[in-house]
Amino acid sequence: MDRKTVAYLLISGLLVFGAAGSHPMAGTKGNQPAEEEKPQVLIALPDGTELHLTLIPAGSFQMGSPVSEEGRESDEGPQHRVTISRAFYIGTYEITHAQWQAVMGEIRDNSGFDGSSYETPMQSTSWNEWQGFLEKLNELGLGRFRMPTEAEWEYAARAGTESRFYWGEDPDYEDIVDYAWFDENSEGQGHPVGQRKPNAWGLYDTSGNAWEWCQDWYGPYLEGDQTDPIGPETGEFKIFRGGEWFNPAETSRSAFRGKFAPDRWLYFGGLRVLMEVPE
Repeated sequence: MDRKTVAYLLISGLLVFGAAGSHPMAGTKGNQPAEEEKPQVLIALPDGTELHLTLIPAGSFQMGSPVSEEGRESDEGPQHRVTISRAFYIGTYEITHAQWQAVMGEIRDNSGFDGSSYETPMQSTSWNEWQGFLEKLNELGLGRFRMPTEAEWEYAARAGTESRFYWGEDPDYEDIVDYAWFDENSEGQGHPVGQRKPNAWGLYDTSGNAWEWCQDWYGPYLEGDQTDPIGPETGEFKIFRGGEWFNPAETSRSAFRGKFAPDRWLYFGGLRVLMEVPE
């Protein structure tokens, strides 16, 4: 899209980038949006730090992994059809130390921040602590923010794919170095967000760099088609997804599920924030 076709619309205090004269969902079919129609939202946090969000269209996908998938864990099945009934905005990148500081006013000493880059993902954070971040973010009146459900997360991460990774099956792990930070290429540290190749919907680091907490309690998948699932009502562990820089490549698969107690620090635990689309 060249610059002359871009419209800048100020809507409810949000700067939205989209094709001039087009509806944000125009030209989409199922879960494959047209290449030129991926609206971006840019939100200025209190100190001027930017929060980039990408619109994800409503649609359906196969959640989980087939029995034949290499590296599959038993809790990734049964594979089932899920419908996401409403579009939503999700972080183009994982929340960074700079964004955490802009919202919370400080960076904890144990957050994985070494002073070299504020653009590395915020880590070493419990599910409960991220709820505190979201509460503060919502108090700013810039939108309604929350964690994605596990289904919303996988839908956004897959971006219309059904392969092991969003770039393909990659059986010999030859291509992953271009798309994710993991144990073999990270040099023992997290990296500034957005340095690897994005998925088809323009999201960066959905594989690798930092784990990403989800809203759901951990539990077995239910069989059959589902619409907007939210997981069990209660549980012992919360879900995290996406792999991270310290773990092997197979944990960066789109279907891989992690779990951890919500009140404990997950050493590489980050977040990709979701913003609801106003009704």
